[in-house]
Amino acid sequence: MSMAEPHIFLSYSRTNLEAAVALRTELEKAGFTVFRDEDSIRAGDSWMERLQTALQGCSAFVLLYGREGVRRWVGAEVQYALSRNLSPHDDALRLPIFPILLPEGDLTKLPPFLSLFQIQRWQTGEALPATLIDAIQRKSELLDDSNTFDGCPFLGLSAFQPEHANLFFGRRGETLDALKLLGTLRDDVRPDHIRVDKQYCRWLQIEGNSGSGKSSLVNAGMLPLIQQGILWARTGYEHWHILKPMMPGEKPLQQLAEVLEHSLLAEQHQRDIGKRYQSLLADDKALALRLRDFKQDGKAFLLVVDQFEELFTFSDPTEKLAFDRQLYTALQDKDCPLFVVSTVRIDFLEHFEQLPCLKELYRQRLCERYLLPTVTQRGLQEAIEQPARLAGLDVSAVTTVMLNDAKGEPGALPLVENALRVLWEQREGNRLSGELYLSKGGIAGLLEEQADALLALLDRDLPKGKADALELLLSLTRINDEGRHTRRRLPLGEARLAAGGRKADPVRGQKIIDYLSGRLEPDGSNRKANGSLRLLTVVGEERNPSPTDSVLSVDLIHETLIRAKGKDEASGKLVGYWKTLYDYIDKNRERGFYRDQLARQAKEWQGKSAWGRWFSLAGWGELRAYRKLRPERGSVDERFLRRSRRMAWVQGGALALLLGFVGESYLWTLNHGFPPGYMLEQQKFRLMNWGLLAEPLPEMVDIPFTTDAFQVGDSDADWADAIVKAGIKESNNIGFPATQGTLQEPFALGKYEITYLQYDYYVWSQQGAEKSPEYPGNAPNENGRGQRAVVNVSWNDAQGYLQWLSTKTGDVYRLPTEVEWEYAARGGTTTDYWWGDEVGQNNANCLDCGSQWDNKFVAPVGSFKPNPFGLYDTAGNVWEWTCSEWKTDFDGSEGECAKPDAASNRRVSRGGSWNGHTVFSRPSARSRYITDDRYSTVGLRVLRASRTP
Repeated sequence: MSMAEPHIFLSYSRTNLEAAVALRTELEKAGFTVFRDEDSIRAGDSWMERLQTALQGCSAFVLLYGREGVRRWVGAEVQYALSRNLSPHDDALRLPIFPILLPEGDLTKLPPFLSLFQIQRWQTGEALPATLIDAIQRKSELLDDSNTFDGCPFLGLSAFQPEHANLFFGRRGETLDALKLLGTLRDDVRPDHIRVDKQYCRWLQIEGNSGSGKSSLVNAGMLPLIQQGILWARTGYEHWHILKPMMPGEKPLQQLAEVLEHSLLAEQHQRDIGKRYQSLLADDKALALRLRDFKQDGKAFLLVVDQFEELFTFSDPTEKLAFDRQLYTALQDKDCPLFVVSTVRIDFLEHFEQLPCLKELYRQRLCERYLLPTVTQRGLQEAIEQPARLAGLDVSAVTTVMLNDAKGEPGALPLVENALRVLWEQREGNRLSGELYLSKGGIAGLLEEQADALLALLDRDLPKGKADALELLLSLTRINDEGRHTRRRLPLGEARLAAGGRKADPVRGQKIIDYLSGRLEPDGSNRKANGSLRLLTVVGEERNPSPTDSVLSVDLIHETLIRAKGKDEASGKLVGYWKTLYDYIDKNRERGFYRDQLARQAKEWQGKSAWGRWFSLAGWGELRAYRKLRPERGSVDERFLRRSRRMAWVQGGALALLLGFVGESYLWTLNHGFPPGYMLEQQKFRLMNWGLLAEPLPEMVDIPFTTDAFQVGDSDADWADAIVKAGIKESNNIGFPATQGTLQEPFALGKYEITYLQYDYYVWSQQGAEKSPEYPGNAPNENGRGQRAVVNVSWNDAQGYLQWLSTKTGDVYRLPTEVEWEYAARGGTTTDYWWGDEVGQNNANCLDCGSQWDNKFVAPVGSFKPNPFGLYDTAGNVWEWTCSEWKTDFDGSEGECAKPDAASNRRVSRGGSWNGHTVFSRPSARSRYITDDRYSTVGLRVLRASRTP
């Protein structure tokens, strides 16, 4: 074999040159050709390119490990060797690695990725072990078969941390791929000649699906190798000060202040988190300047921001923007050697537009992005077998079946880790039982059984503990309408209240948190026989030896607990990995809506003047909806709720004094089938009638006027034919073929559909009048009224309301014509729906619109985005009466109101409804109804004629 095609690559430190020469001699005696970089790579060469070329031509990599360990040049060589060892799918192409330990070498400093291989002890003057020579000849690496790990080598649902690096298998190739993206992206420069330019990366983002193992990759894969200097060849830095990993949380700037103080200052008395926080608030350069204070030659700082998506889902808006500016400024400062590694769920990438500074680094390609793929079958097999080998476990009975169960599952690793941990706890000697695994229902069944058993034990040890635990877990879930729920961290104080039962007892809440997070009570009573599963983690304890409640928060241990594993074939409904919790979330999904609504109301309330706050408190109906919410004491949400409840008590007391009013109100609700909370609405009606409260009159939007003609109806013939063939058309005309329409005069249209509150007030104010109107029936499927769009109002009923409204305001109100309605509903767009050509998800309330009200309820007005003209709910929710007489085809009357003596008693309605097909939510869709009839799907929106003479 010629020198141009070396067989063995010999890697060594210059301090071990004498031993390297002796080792080379021994290898050559055994018949091998040896490549040494100092013989073959000359000064001025493109060192990294030459190194990769040399390694490509080798069939074995021998590492001489001495006193200096794996540093600088040796570290770079090891990194390339590991890449060749891990990346090929064909074992014949893998580069076997053989570490040789000199007497002065320290095994405790061996990079974790090398601990897989059997270490060969050798010293100068000795012959090489025959097993080593034989393995090199066969190109077969020697694995360490000695039992080197005591206890369980599987972590369950917990994320890997740096201390678990020796157990981190299955993602080693991905780890090395990600590390290559930090520092210079060029291979034609020597490590000691690196320059910071546009091909030099200081921010690496790890992106992936929920459960893909992003945090573990960074913590157990990347950080230990970075700490050992593996990035020197690409960054020019051998020594690294790794700042403690952080999650943004609600206060990302405060979290950053804590990380800086705890990471940079060893002594507790030196730290001043409050002062550091104020400096970060006051000066966008504060992070860069602080790191400069601790700058040392040859040393860089690394900040890990885990769960970066919390900036978009959880963080205070002001702190989010300040955090954005701090990172951007520090990463742009060439005198501040800061590197950042962030992890983010792939479905939150579009939210980076919320970060005006960091998004510029995206656009300038100064942030490298690594998409973490789903773990391969080979990687998953390694994650099962290699930790087992270290602990002397036999997993042969479960490996194949686990791999089959996990195939195609993006979050396979945590499920497999959890299943292995359970099987380890119930092992038979050193064997994990395949029979037990199958009997428990595989990786998903084991998780479900564990979690259910834990809640059952909690219920046994603490009466009604299961119910309170589910409430806590629900509070820790950010509910998604499509079932893709995410974690929602809570401050410890709020979590205690959420788990504290009906009385929101924080002591009881803490007991449940301790139970679910695995924290032992002094007598161990909360952990008897309930296994190793933890459902929660208390964030912040690891950074603070004696943490205060204010810096602690509670989080789900893993999103697998709230994720769907697929759809049930029979029902088509999503099924969770843990059905108990997933179904509980589904049954209480409105809780997320009310939680967000409370936050919005509280924020608006806080921004009002002292007097204005009295009129911005929550009403009785809202308080009922908020009754199970447990905001943290002292928070804006909690103060808003407390004062709203006080006001409710005051109102209740006043009503009690007016017993006659109360009695009459109660009879009023009974007679009309109203919910009990409507007794308060009647009292509000009285106050409105006396001028003490604002009357609930429609809010109007001026519609942009044009003299140009525009399309009315639909021009898509193929679509129209498809609708007819599908049998959807029936008695409805979808507005085809289209026609041209024009506006006759400017007008304003109701911002929202008329609500029950507005219409009920009209009916109430007309009681006793001749031919007084009737209260409309409740919305279908529930007795909610209030801000829901009113239905069960006939066209003739609407005329009465419009006449009353015109008299009260002095303006002229009527129903819009078909032309006016469609022009306003389109909002200046020409697409099938005003938001695009597809119905999408959660844009409207209809049969298949993807909202929580679909085919069930009339939604409260304003529940969806407004169209470009600022009108809400023009698609779906309820059909809206127009003043136009029904004609099967457009004939010009669509731009006019029906004459009083119109021959037909049929009128056009527009907009679709809560139980209507998606096609009827298009602005071109039409329907016809009888003027005297009332329908559970039909309401109205009012038009105000131009005030200009």
